[in-house]
Amino acid sequence: MTNGVKRAGLALVLALTVGPGTAWAQVDEDDGSAVVVDLPEMDRGCPVKPEFLPMTPMGQVGIDRLGWLVHQAIIPSSKDKFFLAGARSRSGVKPVPMDQAKKLGALDTAKAPIWVFGKEKSKACKGTPIAYWAVRMGTDDDRQTYLMAELAMECEVLPPGRLAGTPIALRQKDEPTGCVLRRPNRTLIGKESDGIPPDYAEHIPPQDCAAPECARLWEYFGVTGEEGEGAFDLTVSYLHKNGSNPCNWATDDLSMLFVRGRESTALTPLKPGGQLFGGLWDFSGPRFILSREMGVLYAYDYQKLKAAPKAVRYGSPTEEDLIHAKRSLSPCKK
Repeated sequence: MTNGVKRAGLALVLALTVGPGTAWAQVDEDDGSAVVVDLPEMDRGCPVKPEFLPMTPMGQVGIDRLGWLVHQAIIPSSKDKFFLAGARSRSGVKPVPMDQAKKLGALDTAKAPIWVFGKEKSKACKGTPIAYWAVRMGTDDDRQTYLMAELAMECEVLPPGRLAGTPIALRQKDEPTGCVLRRPNRTLIGKESDGIPPDYAEHIPPQDCAAPECARLWEYFGVTGEEGEGAFDLTVSYLHKNGSNPCNWATDDLSMLFVRGRESTALTPLKPGGQLFGGLWDFSGPRFILSREMGVLYAYDYQKLKAAPKAVRYGSPTEEDLIHAKRSLSPCKK
C-alpha cells in the first residue's frame, strides 16, 4: 500500500470517528479493509429550555368520555366565534374544525412534535393531534376560551383521576431520549401526637395550638430519585375543636412546596409553590419539578432554583375550583 493510500484510509477512519457519533470504522482482521460499525445514539436527556404543554381530563371540560386534552393556546375574544353573546357567560366545549385550529394558535407539530410522558419512569412518546376543542371555562371575574387538542398517543397514559397520575407533554424537534417522568413515591402522615420533622418545622410559622382544644395534623408526599434528591409537598392543618362535629371546627391550613438536594437534609421552599404532581429526571439527576395551582402549571428548573419557574396558564378556575382550592386535613366529610 502506498503512502497516499495509507493517508486516504486514515482520513476515512478519522472522518467516520469524529463525525456525528453514530458510526466509526475499524479494520477487518482478515483483509485489512475498513468496516463501518453503527454505534447506539446517546441519550439527549431532558430539554434545557422545554416548551411545556399541560394536559386536562376530557370529563373536566364537559366531554363525556375518558381521555386527555393537551393545551394549545388561549383564544382571544376577537377570534372566538364558538361562544358568542350569552354563551360567553357560561362554561362549555365545542369542536374546532381542523382547518381552523392553526389560525387559532394550534401548534405546528411538523416543525416540533408533541412528546407525552405518561406512566411512571416511562420514556416519552409522540402525540399527534386528531381533533381540536374550544373550551370555555372560568367565573364571571375570569372566563376565557382555550384551544385544546385531543391526541393519538403511541404509549399508554393513566386514566384521569388523582393529580399524581396527570401526564405532561412538551414540544421540541428531537425526541427527549433519556428523560423520564417520576411521580410522587414517598408519603408520611402525622397524627395529633406526632411532631413535624425538624427540617420541615423550621419553615412553619409559630401557631398557638394547645390540646385538647386544638389539634395539629400534617402530611407530606414527595418525588425523589435514588440519591434522595427531589421535591416534597407539605400540608399542615390546625383544627380548632368546637363540639363533636368536625364540620363546625375552624381550621388554619398551610401548604408549602420544598426541594432537597443530593445528600442533603436541608429543604428549600419553592415559590409560588402549587401542588406537586411529578418531576422530570435524566442522567444528570432531577431536571424539572412540576406543580399546578389554579389553572397554572409551574416547572421549576432544578439547576436554577433561584430563578422564577416556567409558568403556563392552561385554564380558568371555576366556582367549584375556588371552593376546593383550600387544601386541608380536616376530617369533615361533606
